[in-house]
Amino acid sequence: MTELSLHGHRAIVTGAGRGIGRAHALELAGRGAAVVVNDVDRASADSVVAQIVEGGGTAVASYTPVGTRAAGEEIVTRAIDELGGIEIVVNNAGFLRPALFEDMSDDQLRQVLDVHLMGSIYVTQAAWKTMKAQQYGRVVLTSSSAAMFGLQGQANYCAAKAGTFGLMKALSYEGASYGIRVNALLPYAASAITDQDPIPNIADEYARYIDAELGAKLAGANREPERVSPMMLYLASPACELTGEAFSICAGRYARVVVGVTEGWLAPSDEVVSGESVIEHLEQINALDTLRTPAVMYEEVADVAGRL
Repeated sequence: MTELSLHGHRAIVTGAGRGIGRAHALELAGRGAAVVVNDVDRASADSVVAQIVEGGGTAVASYTPVGTRAAGEEIVTRAIDELGGIEIVVNNAGFLRPALFEDMSDDQLRQVLDVHLMGSIYVTQAAWKTMKAQQYGRVVLTSSSAAMFGLQGQANYCAAKAGTFGLMKALSYEGASYGIRVNALLPYAASAITDQDPIPNIADEYARYIDAELGAKLAGANREPERVSPMMLYLASPACELTGEAFSICAGRYARVVVGVTEGWLAPSDEVVSGESVIEHLEQINALDTLRTPAVMYEEVADVAGRL
């Protein structure tokens, strides 16, 4: 079995004061990485730093809230000044501001988009030039299965996490020739943020799909954020040559999540396509038996060009 070592690597973990972020920071430090523990809760960030240092590791705290260009630059500058460089960025910071869509305020929309999406953009962008110059980097973004498959009461969160998925795809393409690998986690986790800001009608919706006994087992497993960090560790390590991939972690189940495109219906070049034509060929358009998963947009276009 390959042993993963991060000795000599420097990492940033945002939202690292508790929950999944804390587990990430401890996992990275336990494998030898020096870590910037970023969290707006000073006591939580300091506690994680103290735990790492007491265990013989290296860590510094950052209390800068993500979401602005200045914040991203400040966090990365701290890593470079205090730790001597940056090889790993783990974008984890986030919170919930749930509401039914018709009731969602500007603040609820903007706050979630700023932290989840813009925070990921700005911290990663601040580290990007350094990673390109050294021809090496590992970026782990945090998306969500809610963005891929939907969740009520979370339109702001789903939109932000879908944007994060798109960011991952774009950066994986831009960074590939520079030794930068960019991937995403889609973790299921019950945590303080879900307890403190519950999603409207979530219990009733959950019960439609999962009975109470199974739900209790899942809830217990999903309260173990340490189950998410092993996948993060792999994606953050030199052993990872994958890029542009997303992985769901649910109750100890690890799985690749893909966006695919069906073979579809190719209209004859001499046919005038109408709405009625679409209805007539809808079954072929929707058929999943020839699903393709392009790595980049051009692969989809090349497939159509080949058929033409």
